[in-house]
Amino acid sequence: MFEGEPTKTEASVIESFQTPNDAKDSNGILLIPQPTNDPEDPLNWPSWRKRIVLVQVSLISFLSLFSASLIVPTFVPLGKYLHKDLTDVAYVVSIFTAIISISPLVWNPISNVYGRRPVYIVNLIATVAFSAASAASHDYGTLLAMRALCGLLGTAALGLGPATVCDLFFAHERGRYMGVYTLSFITGGHIAPIIGGYIEKNLTWRWCFYVPAIIAAALLISFILTVPETLYSRTLDQSTKSQPGSVQKILMLRRAAPSNRLRPIDFLRPFQMLLYPSVVVPTVYYATSFGYGTILFILTSTNIFSQLYHLQPYQVGVLLGIPLTVGSVIGECCAGYLSDLVSERRAIHRGGKRIPEDRFLAIYPGAILLPLGVAIEGVCITHKTHWIGPAMGVAIASFGLQIVTTIIYAYIADCYKPQSAEIGAVLNFTRQIFSFCVGFYAIQTGQMIGFQDAWIIWACINVATFLPVIILVWKGERWRRALGTPKFHNDL
Repeated sequence: MFEGEPTKTEASVIESFQTPNDAKDSNGILLIPQPTNDPEDPLNWPSWRKRIVLVQVSLISFLSLFSASLIVPTFVPLGKYLHKDLTDVAYVVSIFTAIISISPLVWNPISNVYGRRPVYIVNLIATVAFSAASAASHDYGTLLAMRALCGLLGTAALGLGPATVCDLFFAHERGRYMGVYTLSFITGGHIAPIIGGYIEKNLTWRWCFYVPAIIAAALLISFILTVPETLYSRTLDQSTKSQPGSVQKILMLRRAAPSNRLRPIDFLRPFQMLLYPSVVVPTVYYATSFGYGTILFILTSTNIFSQLYHLQPYQVGVLLGIPLTVGSVIGECCAGYLSDLVSERRAIHRGGKRIPEDRFLAIYPGAILLPLGVAIEGVCITHKTHWIGPAMGVAIASFGLQIVTTIIYAYIADCYKPQSAEIGAVLNFTRQIFSFCVGFYAIQTGQMIGFQDAWIIWACINVATFLPVIILVWKGERWRRALGTPKFHNDL
């Protein structure tokens, strides 16, 4: 069986629900996955409806890292209020970063049975509650506890978003629309420092938690009114099932996948996916890319920029946030659409056969620019250049990270679409755990051996984790054939 063709399970599904002629894209290539003849199949929804769902889910993912990083520029006044030094205050972000690694591991298996919609709604409610509780905290311990609970119960979108994109879009569209999702959650952490500095300047640090609570409340109302369930079982004849009424849909009184049952092993499925090279190799590379391509800057900027350039909190936020945001936006212009284009052209040249590794042809600019940007910032900090030097390094690294992020998410979804929820959870877990660890050694190592040497070491580590990706381009298809496909969720 050629890579990219449906598995036996998928083939039986297509046979049961296929349209009179196998559906193809505008270039005459077979659509993956094949849509059914059911109008409730999300793949059959009109484009405007799909995009409304995508925008809502992207905004929720944006809010996750936005709420984590909004407090960063206020570390100095927050430390004075809590009577803690900057290292201890950074744990307010670090604890959130660590806990959100666990959140999708809990919520994604639930979403595969009860649906995406109820999980998003519960998470938005939790974000409202615990963000407001964080703002009302009066001591260090309470604040850490509220941030941990917010991270655990309010950030499922960071792992569930890729599965939702796969629910809605075909393989040849995933790069473009996965790019919208990845740009949203990454820029959430980038825009936050800009806004957070001005919030602290004109209000107080507490509003860095009240603002996410207000945004989450607005998104909750909008989501309930506009976003239907996207989980769709392709092994059940939808026409034979009783259709719930509008009240049932709003109150979530049904399981989205009635044939499935939630079992303890479902919470371990994400780690099972690490047995596949097409998952574990990009996951490790992406963890170092995200940790050094954005979290390194976020966790060290207040300490470094305030001492080196004597900046106020709001100025630190601007110097950090603008390069990160501009780099990400420009990077996405070269990521999702380009990877879709490369994949489609290669498939046409191959006579209609899609191979996921084709997407990696578009990743090389990102793989080069990300470590280059990290090294540039370290050199500029050590030599105390004008602030534009570190800003350029941050922007270049952010440009590269956005390309890497979109292509890796799209690639792994192409390889194992039915397991996209598990893949999203494991990507989020490794990314956040690695990022959490960065906060413990980045500043200390820079002070010990010099920021130039430390930042160059981080860049070299990132390059080293990219080398197995190059091998994957050559061997990935052969390895997937040898290992076969996972035996769970093949109905999705």
